Amino acid sequence: MIAHPVVAIMIFLAFVGVAAGAVPAFRASERASFCTSCHEMGPYYDAWAKGPHRLVECVECHVDAGALNHVSHKATAAKELWIHLTGDPRFPKGTAAVPDARCLTCHASIPRSSGPRFSHKAHAKTGPCLTCHLDVGHRVPLAALVAAGVLKSGVETSRTPAAASAATTATLHTVVPCTRCHDLNAIACATCHKPAHKDRGECATCHRPGPRWVFSHPASADCASCHAAPQKHFGASCASCHSPSVPFARTVYTHTSDACGDCHAAPARHNTAAACAACHRKPGVSWAFSHPDTSACGSCHAAPAKHFGGACASCHHLGVAFAKALYRHTSSGCASCHSSPAGHNRAVSCASCHKRPGVSWAASHPSSTSCASCHRAPSSHYGTSCASCHKASVAWSSATFRHPSTGPKHTYRSFACVKCHPNGYASHTCVACHDSGAGGSDD
Repeated sequence: MIAHPVVAIMIFLAFVGVAAGAVPAFRASERASFCTSCHEMGPYYDAWAKGPHRLVECVECHVDAGALNHVSHKATAAKELWIHLTGDPRFPKGTAAVPDARCLTCHASIPRSSGPRFSHKAHAKTGPCLTCHLDVGHRVPLAALVAAGVLKSGVETSRTPAAASAATTATLHTVVPCTRCHDLNAIACATCHKPAHKDRGECATCHRPGPRWVFSHPASADCASCHAAPQKHFGASCASCHSPSVPFARTVYTHTSDACGDCHAAPARHNTAAACAACHRKPGVSWAFSHPDTSACGSCHAAPAKHFGGACASCHHLGVAFAKALYRHTSSGCASCHSSPAGHNRAVSCASCHKRPGVSWAASHPSSTSCASCHRAPSSHYGTSCASCHKASVAWSSATFRHPSTGPKHTYRSFACVKCHPNGYASHTCVACHDSGAGGSDD
């Protein structure tokens, strides 16, 4: 019996309405964001969002291709929803099955590739992709499952950090999928790793395989096999200064010999007559100069031109710079060292006029009036009594002549000098004007 047409149309429209609403819901349930609806999937979603497959939807790896396969998978999803609502889900519960066919949908060319360090073609025949790429979709740490409250009981005892560290110590290498088939300790590091420095031999000589490439200097003293000495570097054995356990920057050199010339070249105009240690007291620590305790200055120093030829120690003292040398005269015998200038009087002691020997050559006239003992009167000079005109404190050019009294009626300025001194200034006569030489008032 055929149903009423109106009823048939209503049933058809209802079916279409349900189907139209189911399609968007179906599509929404296949998006990765839908997985966050269940809190236990949070750690897996977070790891997926940070991983290399974050642009690939979850169903592309966990469900076979094809509409029928996606629809039939909803029965499995319904079971998981029932466990979420009625049970207490815990993870991990084993590895999700991901056949190679799902991987090859995007990576069809990889199983046939080979490189200089790794041949994928040779390894692809040893097992499914998950053998080496177990957690490529989302690498979930146990700590994230603990934080979400969904860690399966008993898992932590086999995958704790301590257990992983013990495994690393036993194998001397980080735990990687390769160790399921290979003993990485028997393989040279350079097979997989490219060093950041120049090739210096087997990596394990300096680096200990493991989670970190911690450097440990080998005990060998053959430094030159790895290190090139800098310019102007000491050319002896490296081990005499450097120790494998001490960084280069903290190296302290200890001199074992005072034969400095074996390694160091003296600078220009440097004294080479004496041993370096005579002046440089702290070899290897400081090149600071320290004057030796000797008065034999001539063994190192050459006296400058016109230098006093006596003992150096009479003027220079150890510990005092040459420029600050202070000479102290120990004798008044100036002529034994100094020659007087031209026209200078040598008849008397130098100290008679030079009162500050060694400090100043300024002349200070003695208080004596016996001028003739030092000075010779010029020609046509008046008399022998110098003190009548010159004074010890007055310069010769400033001397003032005072004529003796010539009587109350006239002065020496009344006549020409030759009238009284026809035979020179040493004698005089009055006969040019008077009858007698006395020149009395009644003459």
